[in-house]
Amino acid sequence: MSKYLVKKVLSNNAIFVSEGDKDYILLGKGIGFAKKKGMVLEKLDNIENTFVALTDEDKNLIYNVDKEILETAEQIIDMASNELNEDLNPYIHIGLIDHINFAIKRLREGIEIVNPFLVETKLIYPKEYDIASKAVDILKEKLNIEIPDTEIGFIAFHIHGGRSNTSKTSALKNTKLVNMIVEYVEKKLKKDIKKDLMIYNRFVYHLVALLDRVNSGKTVINNSLETIKKEFFFEYKIAYDISKIIQNELKKEVSQDEVGYITLHIYKLNSL
Repeated sequence: MSKYLVKKVLSNNAIFVSEGDKDYILLGKGIGFAKKKGMVLEKLDNIENTFVALTDEDKNLIYNVDKEILETAEQIIDMASNELNEDLNPYIHIGLIDHINFAIKRLREGIEIVNPFLVETKLIYPKEYDIASKAVDILKEKLNIEIPDTEIGFIAFHIHGGRSNTSKTSALKNTKLVNMIVEYVEKKLKKDIKKDLMIYNRFVYHLVALLDRVNSGKTVINNSLETIKKEFFFEYKIAYDISKIIQNELKKEVSQDEVGYITLHIYKLNSL
């Protein structure tokens, strides 16, 4: 039978423990209630997940992070899980704690937090963005510090990574790629595209769906491709260049049919 030594209580639903020479984070509803450092635990029937293979850096973080930051991060994770009505990947317990700890440190040092992908993040991950907004309100209240809206986007990445098989790095990569494409279109059209327009929103939604199809090896059929090439030659050239940007970033091919649909969106943006 396993015996776990409690090293730190993270929340009512998460505890940091050791078993022999291995360290774990044990997750389960109420698993941390009335637990204290140094307790030896047996017969834990309410373990839902075991987060294994903590690195020395992970353990150092858990040992040294401020109690208020640790408790607030865990409160946010519980809130996100309840809002989504799903269990989050255990790795979020390290990733979000680390991110919040670093962000608060920068803010207290007066370092500005910049996020050029905020608009795109809100469009691509609306549910995660909404939860992240609530998370920032919790941080403001619990830690008594003013936090800029730019931080919402970064927390949204962590929440998205926690609810999927992708990492927050993957979510950030897709958002950066969408932003890169938008900037390229603005450069070629020689205009600033207003981010609050429905046409812009539809373009971003299309790009997100396109990236999903490319990553999964799927595509669409475009029966009007030849007509689009002839009637919208200028926009098609931009769309073709975008397909090469995507291929270069994802290392996967984008079909000409997809290029045709990108062309139509660029034509609409160019008509503004």
